[in-house]
Amino acid sequence: MQKKQGISLIVLSITILVMAILAATAIIALEDSGIIGRSKNTANKQNQQEEYTRFQVIKNGILTDNLGEITVEEFIEELKSQGVIEDTFTTNEYGNKIVKTKSGLDVYIKQDGTSNVKVSFESILPGLGELITADNYGDTVDYTVTVDGTTYVDWQIYYHNEDYVYLIAETFIKEVSLDKGTKVASLTSAELALYEKFRVGNGAKYKLVDNVNSEISANSQAVAQLIKDYANFANKTTYGTNVVGAIGGPTIELLAAGWNAKGYTPTMTLTTGTYGYYINNNSCIEVPSIDPYVSPFYFYWLASPSGNLAEDVLSAGTYVAAGVTNVGGDDFGTMLGVRPVVCLKASIPATVGTTTDFSLVK
Repeated sequence: MQKKQGISLIVLSITILVMAILAATAIIALEDSGIIGRSKNTANKQNQQEEYTRFQVIKNGILTDNLGEITVEEFIEELKSQGVIEDTFTTNEYGNKIVKTKSGLDVYIKQDGTSNVKVSFESILPGLGELITADNYGDTVDYTVTVDGTTYVDWQIYYHNEDYVYLIAETFIKEVSLDKGTKVASLTSAELALYEKFRVGNGAKYKLVDNVNSEISANSQAVAQLIKDYANFANKTTYGTNVVGAIGGPTIELLAAGWNAKGYTPTMTLTTGTYGYYINNNSCIEVPSIDPYVSPFYFYWLASPSGNLAEDVLSAGTYVAAGVTNVGGDDFGTMLGVRPVVCLKASIPATVGTTTDFSLVK
């Protein structure tokens, strides 16, 4: 009888080794092709989306119960009670509470006003508005914009409130005599809405009109030019919706708000007259030359009409004054310029290098 041929241990070992090599090669090939990576990414994104949705549902429940208010602490406690996260959490350098979901995901939670908390799977950087105080007004911020082939990189913090941060060009962009070719009536509703964001405070608001008492309001039309012609200083290409817009110069309300917040004297109080604004009941008030509010070297236009005459627009120089523009050929002089002002959302993410250097995050 013939003996049956069996598989030797050596052959079996070699076969298993070859199969293992082939399997490993196949896995590497799949990873190189991105199939496994895409599958993992898809699974991770799906897991994140599910967790994010669960967090939002719980947050909205608290908001409903608390009449629109929520704190990070009560949000975390509710997440714990529903078994969504582990019992412990940490706090990072940006004030984020870092919790871990039962599925193993790190989630960053941060207070965003009294009515909201932010939830993210990446660290939530502080907003620009959280980092600055009135002490920082005049500090340089690294905002950059290119207009007509010229890049402007020198901007200063002018004022901020809960919603917005305002930057002004450190030096005037160009010498200009304001023409009266822009009718107030030509401004779009969006341009007028933008202008209102620069008119901060609760003081009286002067209404821009083309005619006052049947007289052409040349000053309002000059202001209309400052609203319309300088929108391209809002660098939305780089900073996206974090930039609200830009106009050709600060409004008198904005100047007074920043000046008063810094504690400069005399305090500026604004009232309205027939043609525009009065400062402390005057169309002109002498104040110290303190940049960026009042320039010691030249005048720059303010996006506000003077309360003095229909053809006057306010300017800021060695004193705040009603600067006569080129109505009927009159020209106040060549040392008049524009210093555009940019409005940013106070929530724009930012990191701090020094107290005078803010690095805006796209």
